Amino acid sequence: MIDIMYLTEVTTVFLKLPIAVFVVLLGASLFLSSDALCSAQETSPQWIELLTMNGERPNLSPIGEGVTSYKITELFQRGTTRVSLLNELDPRLISDLPIGYTVFNNLIYSVKTDAVFVGPADISFKLPSVKTKETFDRLRILYAHHDSGDPLGPKWIDATVDDDNVVHLLRTFSQAESKQRLRNFDLRTLHAFAEQDEPGLLVVALWDPTKVREKFTADVAISGTGPSQVTEGRFVKYELKVTNNGPDTATDIRLSAYPAFEFVSADASQGKCVMAGQNVYCKFPALEKGGAVDVKMVFRCPWGGNPGGPVSYEKENPSVLKAFAAGATEKDSLPENNELRLMTEVFRDANKGPVVELTTPAPLQLFQGPAATIPIRFKASDPDGFIKKVEVFDEKKSLGEPTLRSDGEYELLYENASFGSHWLRIIATDNLGRFETVESLEFFVNGLAKVEITNPKAGSKVDKGKGELAVTIHATSTTPLKKVSLDFWQSNATPVGNDDYVIKLKNCVRPCRLQAIAIDQNNVETRSEVVEFTILNPPATTLSWLDGESLRDFDTSKPMKVSELVLVGAGERKEFYGANVKKVEIFANGELLCADESPVFGVGEECHWRPRPGKYKLQAVATDADGAVGKSALIEVIIDTR
Repeated sequence: MIDIMYLTEVTTVFLKLPIAVFVVLLGASLFLSSDALCSAQETSPQWIELLTMNGERPNLSPIGEGVTSYKITELFQRGTTRVSLLNELDPRLISDLPIGYTVFNNLIYSVKTDAVFVGPADISFKLPSVKTKETFDRLRILYAHHDSGDPLGPKWIDATVDDDNVVHLLRTFSQAESKQRLRNFDLRTLHAFAEQDEPGLLVVALWDPTKVREKFTADVAISGTGPSQVTEGRFVKYELKVTNNGPDTATDIRLSAYPAFEFVSADASQGKCVMAGQNVYCKFPALEKGGAVDVKMVFRCPWGGNPGGPVSYEKENPSVLKAFAAGATEKDSLPENNELRLMTEVFRDANKGPVVELTTPAPLQLFQGPAATIPIRFKASDPDGFIKKVEVFDEKKSLGEPTLRSDGEYELLYENASFGSHWLRIIATDNLGRFETVESLEFFVNGLAKVEITNPKAGSKVDKGKGELAVTIHATSTTPLKKVSLDFWQSNATPVGNDDYVIKLKNCVRPCRLQAIAIDQNNVETRSEVVEFTILNPPATTLSWLDGESLRDFDTSKPMKVSELVLVGAGERKEFYGANVKKVEIFANGELLCADESPVFGVGEECHWRPRPGKYKLQAVATDADGAVGKSALIEVIIDTR
């Protein structure tokens, strides 16, 4: 069985990617416990044929060879799926195939689909080019899974259905249906079944059982040391050793270091180590029995706050856990020594860090291109020492050291800034080596176009009622424009003449903030200034009367025999982002009875009214902070005081 114990850091992706590549190999078997028989199903779920979803048949070779079926269960979006034989495959992928597998007849398939679904997947292969049963019995189908030991390379998983792993299918199919998916030499048909991982890369080959590593045993052990204590800002160094205690050679060895401190470097006496997804992954080709590989990893304990890993606060100073795990392709006879856990107590640094305050550019500030000049100004100081060095970066690009203009105030002119988005990073280091990093929000260098939102106006109040909001954009450019739109809205504006464009919006929260975008034929983007305005949404307003115990609606079918009527008006904002109700008024025949300038949660104070007998038209009016006015229904009542 292919060991995937150490792939726990890999996130399984269930939705089908737009492009999947398949290759068929000869290889090892998957085995499951016989306990799986207890969950055998008499009936299987409804399966959907992905390859014929658009009415077409799979693209087989002239002899009818290829992927003949790709069935799934849970479909979220229909789509077109095409299968084709690849002429070339990345040589690195083939060289990384497990020991004992060889590509068979260059049968490498590409499956391109825009269907969206979740697994499991049931895949059939027709292989008429196989001449003998001996060869056919050694064919395997593998697919490439993300390799935690090498994020840029694959880890191959065997998905072939055969006598050794048919029990694996009983969770999904009935016993009879499971047996139907066994290899069939007479029909030259193989099945692959992926229960958890969506196949991203599959190959078909000759399998040499004397070389397949899953049949061997290797006790891979990890040991090492790390500091028991560290002060914030200092380096944390670990010296590790991965050893193979045998009895067989260990191959495709992986070492994973889980997050705790900021990564600095990792070096191994053989193989390679990479940083990916906040973890460190190392991969070593092979170790003979008794062989070992030394690994040195360096991290930095950050200043202030949680270092990032599991933390214990049992002591005055937090202790941070750093965990390492190692394993190989071969079966491990002693998994207990595959993990190493080291604790480091973190002490606070008495030296206070620099304080950096960026003043310009402002967040989301626009600059006109091309070759814009960006004035960068900021303040930097150290509360218990002095600033020794200041550096400015545009993301990873160094802009050099700024000029000290006055006490603690720095300036740098960023010249010839390119079109598009930019983010500044300022690093200030004090006299004792402690540094502080401050990152700016995005600022933007515009293209050659001119674009502005002409309607609605900034600061205006718009009552769009129940309809759509029409936004007008004026855009011009010396280079033809290919798109005019609004940020965060997935529809393009429609040209209406005179360089004007209109886009209609159904939903925009209060306050509504919009920015227009124009993109020319060279894909250079220009943004307008942000326009902020208020969309009026009158409160939902009601009028009730109090019978002494509870609020009641009016019954207008009969006179009300009362000498005093207690009225309660209320207004409620219609949406989460709506304005709060600031005033509730109650009117009778158009004359004001009561007004509450500070209603609690939109409910006005009780309005005690002693009317004379007669007919009245009552109404509550609620006004929100935006000035939007909501009115209750006009209630006609007859008052009889006798």
